[in-house]
Amino acid sequence: MTSSFNISEKMKLLLILFLFLVCFHGNSQQKKETTVFNEIKIDTMKILDLNIYRDWEVDLTYMQIPEIKYLKKGNERISIISTDRVIQVTRSNINNPYKYISVYDVKTKVIQVLGVRFKSMSIGTSTYYDDNGIKTKEIQNEKPYKFSLTDMIEKFKTEYSLDIENPKVLYDINRFIGKTELKIPLYEVSIREDFPYVCTSYLIDGNTGKTLYSIKMDEIEPKSVLHEYFKILKKQEEEDNAYFNTYKGKDYTKAEWEIFKEQHYKEYERKKESKGFWHDLFKKHDE
Repeated sequence: MTSSFNISEKMKLLLILFLFLVCFHGNSQQKKETTVFNEIKIDTMKILDLNIYRDWEVDLTYMQIPEIKYLKKGNERISIISTDRVIQVTRSNINNPYKYISVYDVKTKVIQVLGVRFKSMSIGTSTYYDDNGIKTKEIQNEKPYKFSLTDMIEKFKTEYSLDIENPKVLYDINRFIGKTELKIPLYEVSIREDFPYVCTSYLIDGNTGKTLYSIKMDEIEPKSVLHEYFKILKKQEEEDNAYFNTYKGKDYTKAEWEIFKEQHYKEYERKKESKGFWHDLFKKHDE
């Protein structure tokens, strides 16, 4: 009887402990989910509520004008731009180049656009909404580029020992599809140099990640690395199409001469290998 009673008491204690653990886990999980929801709600508000920034300071780094407000809180930064049609809220951090942009209707305060930028370059998914805040369209900004932003960050770390996620290193980055000579996805990445107002700009193939061209330029009088690369291509084309050599009465351009040499070298190698085969064959027969 005593043994049965002890077992019963132990079972009660185990049951109480089990229920306590279940309740504790449930409360913790609920608290975690609520926190995540609140964070998402703040980042993707369907209705603009500027009151959430009421404890932020005015950022005196910028000139304050009625149409634009600059606020700060720790390392976080906010710009609020108002026009007669929309209000754009841009959130950023002084320690990285990522910017989170929300655009709202100025009258209804309903969300119109959500997007992310890396410096001035749109990344990830840009989402568009109608007047009721219902999603109508998405643009996948990464789609045309086989060589992704993640790949680019890794490339600069390994090839140039540069961290382009550091705002002190990266001056600017853009990407686009070439529409003239180079009809491929391209990146233009500009890196700050130690010397004031000087950058090194890289033109990079958006499919392969290969650096096509790089040039140092003055920030005060910037040039386009793409246009400078076109100059090199044009000069190379002119050289390839200009007179280069004459052989047996025929004139060759540089490009034609390179093709001619390659063809005759292959023929030379073929004949040499053929001669070697018969020579070795007769030599073995004689032996």
